[in-house]
Amino acid sequence: MPEVDLEELFLEAAKKLAQKDFERALELFNKLLNYDPGHVKALEARAAIYLQKDELDSAEKDLREAMEREPENYRIYFRLGQVYYKKKDLDSALELFTRAIDLNPMYPAAYLARSQILREKGLEEAADLELDKAVAAHRELAKAQKIIDFA
Repeated sequence: MPEVDLEELFLEAAKKLAQKDFERALELFNKLLNYDPGHVKALEARAAIYLQKDELDSAEKDLREAMEREPENYRIYFRLGQVYYKKKDLDSALELFTRAIDLNPMYPAAYLARSQILREKGLEEAADLELDKAVAAHRELAKAQKIIDFA
């Protein structure tokens, strides 16, 4: 079997994903995962493709596998929250978005997602508070980026 550069394969697949060439990206991520079934970034990325294609059970399976390998990875909880949101299981989605925030309090996307769920549940004030938190987190990240960029 020829030697495969998994990092190069991942980058090629990620590029296809960014170009929204989901079928080719899926093919490449599958190939990578055949070589390394526990490659967390590839599992996450493949789950994102499954999410786009509404293949929610496949997305959940990949994310659960990734979560076993990296239980402190906030992005996995966020992505799994998206799966449950699409499944209309708002309570589970809310729990997962909250876990993502617990792991990374500066993650604006999770606050936005929580805000959306709270709004759907008719909790307007709570939803607005989450939106404020998303804006505050985004502002803090922008400030930090300026410091990094101009240091």
